[in-house]
Amino acid sequence: MKETKPKISVVICAYNAAHCIQGIFNSLKLQTFKDFEIVVVNDGSIDETEEIALTNGARVISTKHQGLSAARNEGINNSRAEIVAIIDADCYARYDWLEEIYNEISAGEAVVTGNTRIPKSTVLGNCISGLGYPGGAHLGFEKMWPVDKNSYTNHLAGGNCAFRKKAITKLGAFNKDLTITADDVYLSMKLLNNGLKIKYAPKMIMYHLPRKNLKTFVSWHYTRGKGSYLFKNKVGSLRNFYRLRLWSTKNMIKKYWNDPKLIVIIFLLIVSFAAQKIGYIIQAHSTDN
Repeated sequence: MKETKPKISVVICAYNAAHCIQGIFNSLKLQTFKDFEIVVVNDGSIDETEEIALTNGARVISTKHQGLSAARNEGINNSRAEIVAIIDADCYARYDWLEEIYNEISAGEAVVTGNTRIPKSTVLGNCISGLGYPGGAHLGFEKMWPVDKNSYTNHLAGGNCAFRKKAITKLGAFNKDLTITADDVYLSMKLLNNGLKIKYAPKMIMYHLPRKNLKTFVSWHYTRGKGSYLFKNKVGSLRNFYRLRLWSTKNMIKKYWNDPKLIVIIFLLIVSFAAQKIGYIIQAHSTDN
């Protein structure tokens, strides 16, 4: 008997994610939309990530550690459904996440990106989320990236997106050379340059675990700075992205103008800029030598 294909393949890329990945499996069990498979790309983990995934009924693709972009492509290429949904291992989905995805793509959309929410945490954690990462966080997607009156945007949030498989594989999917960050930004550019639209679906909600430690916050932005150098080598200029960040920063200040957290948020913004600049310079020096 011929095996029936699922309607959606959920791709989860995981690297040493044993401490958090159970959350996404728990949320997938509660989905109102049931016709899906789970594909976990175990990106060279040395913890119990693979065992946990298998216990939860996932199909596991184990590879050497290559980075998020290559892992995402591995998951896309090994998916069986015509619709592929991607969610990060340190996240969990609202009960109707898959239903929203299926409805949007069945209505004719080729690419959709969703709404990322961060649970309330510590004062520092809430201030970090106030900066708008990941996926808009407490600031909101629409204040980080422009969304037009028809709900189309220029940004695909890589940790909360879905698309018709053929539309993405035709463009080569994610760029595996961008191993650190900005792989979703680069794919967004490819989509738009090839005439595809990115639909922002605010009811396509996932939750990301909060970042609430200053040390890991600095490390995260240092890493983003290194990734920015690799990204610049691909696109040539970051001028438009600097304009975008100025725009989102204005939105952030406007939102928190009367909030006591604004002082901390501005401090974190300065720290993030400094950490990214250092990462950028070190990556440039390392690459040039």
